Amino acid sequence: MKKILHLLLGIFFLTSLNVNGQGQCTPKGWATENGGTTGGGDASPVVVDNYSDLKSAVTSGSIAVVHIQGSITFPANGKITIQDISNKTILGLPGSKLISTDLTSSGSGIFYIKRVDNLIMRNIHFEGPGAYDNDGNDNLTIDNSRNIWVDHCEFHDGMDGNFDIKNQADFISVTWCTFSYDKDPIPDGPGGTDDHRFSNLIGSSDSATGDEGKLRITFQYCWWGEGCKERMPRIRYGKVHMANNLFSSSVSNHCIRAGYKADILAEGNYFDNQQKPIDLFDGDYTAVYASNNSGASNIENGTVFVPPYTLTIATPDNIITPIKSCAGATLSDPTDCSSCSANNPGVVDCNGDIGGSAYVDVCGKCAGGNTGITPATSPDECLTTSIPETDVTPLLIHPNPTKGLIYLNKSTHWQLFNHLGNKIAEGKGDALELTHYLPGTYFIKTEEGYHKLIKI
Repeated sequence: MKKILHLLLGIFFLTSLNVNGQGQCTPKGWATENGGTTGGGDASPVVVDNYSDLKSAVTSGSIAVVHIQGSITFPANGKITIQDISNKTILGLPGSKLISTDLTSSGSGIFYIKRVDNLIMRNIHFEGPGAYDNDGNDNLTIDNSRNIWVDHCEFHDGMDGNFDIKNQADFISVTWCTFSYDKDPIPDGPGGTDDHRFSNLIGSSDSATGDEGKLRITFQYCWWGEGCKERMPRIRYGKVHMANNLFSSSVSNHCIRAGYKADILAEGNYFDNQQKPIDLFDGDYTAVYASNNSGASNIENGTVFVPPYTLTIATPDNIITPIKSCAGATLSDPTDCSSCSANNPGVVDCNGDIGGSAYVDVCGKCAGGNTGITPATSPDECLTTSIPETDVTPLLIHPNPTKGLIYLNKSTHWQLFNHLGNKIAEGKGDALELTHYLPGTYFIKTEEGYHKLIKI
């Protein structure tokens, strides 16, 4: 089988982005696939302010939208399992909080989501009893569920962890969430680890072979803050996109860990003085591609997956203020698309500049602002290229025209140029995946010269 060398740009700068707006009213990333994630839609909400009503509402198959009001402390053995339902939204109203003090193996945890499809959880403040190694539960667990969007939630002091995703869960996006440990870890747990501040686990075991091809997850604009020791996240099997996240714990051993068969794309993240930003662990992962991160070295091991969606990736230095101002349960109203506007009105443009004015012009080119490029105003301006036709030489490329995947007649170093003559990707191999490029004319440069390619 031919090796497919996926194209990784610097990457997905396709549209200008309001940082405080991305992923707010609608999800971005993996949760947009498989039909998308809409939750309970615009159904009238049921407001709950006590444990009994909360449990009844969130486990009901007939209540589509639940609003949480005030602080609700769970009773002993009070973990709520939400199971075998679909199409629901759970949203925390301003100042609301869900609290668990249970340190037992079976009763710990707040929400356990199992075999649920199309769920939205936003603006929820989770508070656990503190890290304690008792083979217990997390503040939130997603188990064998699909199309889940977790947005603007904050996770504190989960017992086993803050938020785990496992057992063939799929098509999940986590945006603008915070993870931290405010309480000291509780030692002498039966599991043997005295400091179990291990925040997020993706895939529960190397032997969970059913996870292969699943666990497709996007984390964007999330913040692993003070107290997080490890697992930010630890990943097995999944195709996980880590984009524009902040890592700032002063006690961390490592942040992102590539476990068994993990397939990780990490870009635009900011690692604030982290001793091991990306841990390759035993080396038995599928692929790790890390680029354009601050505080971490570039890594290009294996052939990483290409997301079927597009994200605009901000410059790492530009994400710190928006995340610190806006991540977590900061939405002031159920209809808010973002809590960031009051704190950070800046816009990240297609050039990666907050407050910038660059935009994608009619030719599909990032222009204006600080790019030094004059935007095109008419499609007629897109017809020229800086690549002379006399330099275009034949190369066996098939299929051409193509809708996505193309093969070369040999493995070679190549560069891909758009119709304006701008290099947009580079690599080595005998196949290229162009699915996520716009239709049009492209040129592949090899040692033999330029070769014309049509994407349809």
